[in-house]
Amino acid sequence: FRKEVGIRKNQIKYFFLATIVGYGGGATCFLPVFGIDIYPYLNFTVPLYPLIMAYAIVKYQLMDIKVAVTRAGIFLIVYTFVLGVPFWVGYRTQTWFIPTFFMFVLATVGPLIYRFLQKKAENVLLAQQKHYQKILLQSAKGMVKEHDLGKLLKLIVYVVKRAVKIEFAALFLEDKEKKAYTLRAVRDHQSFSKNLSYAHNHELIKFLKRKKTIIDYEEINPFVREVSDRAVHLIVPTFSDDRLVGFLVLGEKENRTLYTEDDINVFNILSHQAALAIESCLFFEEFKKAQEKIFLAEKLASIGGMADGVAHQIKNRLNHFSIASGEMQYEIRDYIKANSAVVKKNPPLKKTFNYLSELAESLVINVKRTDGIIKGILNYARTTEKDTFFSQFALQEIIDLALELLRVKHEIAEFPLAVEIKGDDTIYGVKAQLLEALYNILDNGYEATLERLNDFKISGEDKGDFTPKIILTLSQQASASVIEISDNGMGVKEEDKQKIFAPFFTTKSSYKSGTGIGMYVVKRLIEENHKGKVTFKTKYKEGTKFHIRLPRK
Repeated sequence: FRKEVGIRKNQIKYFFLATIVGYGGGATCFLPVFGIDIYPYLNFTVPLYPLIMAYAIVKYQLMDIKVAVTRAGIFLIVYTFVLGVPFWVGYRTQTWFIPTFFMFVLATVGPLIYRFLQKKAENVLLAQQKHYQKILLQSAKGMVKEHDLGKLLKLIVYVVKRAVKIEFAALFLEDKEKKAYTLRAVRDHQSFSKNLSYAHNHELIKFLKRKKTIIDYEEINPFVREVSDRAVHLIVPTFSDDRLVGFLVLGEKENRTLYTEDDINVFNILSHQAALAIESCLFFEEFKKAQEKIFLAEKLASIGGMADGVAHQIKNRLNHFSIASGEMQYEIRDYIKANSAVVKKNPPLKKTFNYLSELAESLVINVKRTDGIIKGILNYARTTEKDTFFSQFALQEIIDLALELLRVKHEIAEFPLAVEIKGDDTIYGVKAQLLEALYNILDNGYEATLERLNDFKISGEDKGDFTPKIILTLSQQASASVIEISDNGMGVKEEDKQKIFAPFFTTKSSYKSGTGIGMYVVKRLIEENHKGKVTFKTKYKEGTKFHIRLPRK
């Protein structure tokens, strides 16, 4: 009784109850034998024995009535023949030798005939049950061949629903990001909400993790209202080692029979195979993501290599412009020095030489500025091997690199950033990835301030003392480094808050931005790669503050 679960446990429970009530009451008849002169009133509990057993048979299939009656009928027919023939032969022959011989032969063959007929009869009676069990076992073997998780989950609920002929089937799968088990596939049940999920600390999840086995109607009862508005008759958990991967929720059979012990065994096999198939699909998904990351890294590396070559060619041309501009300046100075009297007498000539001299000076300045831009881009693109591993470094290092690139992108001399570092300025992470995250947030912040400035102009309002301002602060906690980046930009509308980290969502219309993957990349870099946390607070037309929490070494 302690070991069993579900239907089997209830069968044993009612068997014990009937036995104690029936035989316990009947045993009071023997009290006078021991000199205890009490009328055996409890003797009237004896009829309760067959009533309780009958309830257990009907409610919990303590025995299958059809099968039991069929077995009894076959037994009666076979042994009437086995015992009847020898008696009939003995009666007709009035001897003992021939009937004994017949009895020996028939008594030997009788059990074999009985087993054969019983098996045939049960195959007919349980044909439907054996048929769907066979389908489920075949499906379980074929699951591991499916590598698309969505298709696999839909296939599982479809096969179970159609094969077993039940009211509905629904499958919940663990979502590690949400820390919950969410509904991923459902068949023929409208009462399940598409967003239905159960947190890791939900009582149903705790119960499944504790039991680690299939639970039936009686055990589901405390949770049934939360799972569905229709009766749930079976929950089949799927475990990978000790981790609950997901669980299958099944409704009542259409023929209103209970799930048998054989059904439970088949579903156990199905759940083990499903666990392997789901883990395989998850592995393939992770493998695809890893391949995409490797492809992107190789692509960036090739672009970085090309950047070096292109930069070299551009620098050669810049050197030529620089030398030509310098030579032009020297030539003008030498001519003016040698022909000062001519130049003084001819103001238009003097004006032309001054213009050419300023033009040459402008060329030199722009050559230097372009050279600075190329250096900035190369510094951003060149990721050394050590920058791709976790390490400790000063936050100011990546701030300087990000600002250099931002000044180039927005064609500004100074970027409106104030940095406040409280205590130690060291952070721990992948330098190249944190640089990209920081760059994206600062870029968004600056464009938000420009958008707000532009909004003043469009609405005709006086911008007053508004000045674009971005503040970055770093503070250290016991287990994490906390970076806060706030801006006084446009902020985010209430209806757009939930979409900020969604891929390809953007509120920008700038030709320089607007792909909508910047914040999506930031969230993945911080939360997936660094196991940190990134959140934000915003108010429309007032500004936004991003909060980044990075685990310390």
